[in-house]
Amino acid sequence: MLIGFIYSAIIFFACILGAIVGLGGGLFLRPIFDAIGHHSVIEIGFFSSLAIFSMAIVSTAKKIHEGSRIDAKIAFLISLGAISGGALGNLLLERLLAFFPDARSVQSVQIVATIIVLVLSLVFTAKNNLRYDLKNKAAILGLGVLLGIIGAFLGIGGGPLNVPIFMIFFGLGIKQATSYSIVIILFSHLSRLVTLGISSGGYEGFDLSILPFVVVSAGLGGFIGAKLNKIFSEKTVKRLFQGTLCFIILLNIVSVFFIF
Repeated sequence: MLIGFIYSAIIFFACILGAIVGLGGGLFLRPIFDAIGHHSVIEIGFFSSLAIFSMAIVSTAKKIHEGSRIDAKIAFLISLGAISGGALGNLLLERLLAFFPDARSVQSVQIVATIIVLVLSLVFTAKNNLRYDLKNKAAILGLGVLLGIIGAFLGIGGGPLNVPIFMIFFGLGIKQATSYSIVIILFSHLSRLVTLGISSGGYEGFDLSILPFVVVSAGLGGFIGAKLNKIFSEKTVKRLFQGTLCFIILLNIVSVFFIF
């Protein structure tokens, strides 16, 4: 199937870069798939989340195998919040789709919200003086909920806010922040996939012939991206992160013209 190979190529390269900078790859996938216009909004969200989830599993496993240090308490609290937030974000998307008769209106909301999130992420990442050491468990849990809602609703994996939030509130370097970001992405999109399956009465209504292309290309991309993240310096990863955000902002702006 031609569309399967097209999706595979897009997902593969998106997940390589996403795993390097902790963005997950969803930032690339949704606007590109929207522009292609071969599947519905819900199907695009499903394919995007499945790709991000597959990438996150492989990338996290590789980082742990290579000895990446992750504070289990922080990761657990943020992930727990992200699971709840992911379900809420998915429900919010479904409510908007039910409220607006035209799915393009929902896509427009997602694009505008994505651009705002990306701009904020650029600003916060650039401010090196904003560094704290958050210890309050309720606040950490709340951050997880917020990240889960944003990531699931926008279909972008949450990475654009995950990375600067870990850098700011936990005083981490960007490479370590990307490791935490990928863990949160994993759990938030697991929640999204489960919720989507339950609310949709199963996955039979989706184009399941695309799934092998999605899973394999995302897994390979996550493996290569995790390896490159380890090789690159902090400065290189930060520049890639900021450059990627600038590119995705432009990509989302361009996708508006395809929608309308």
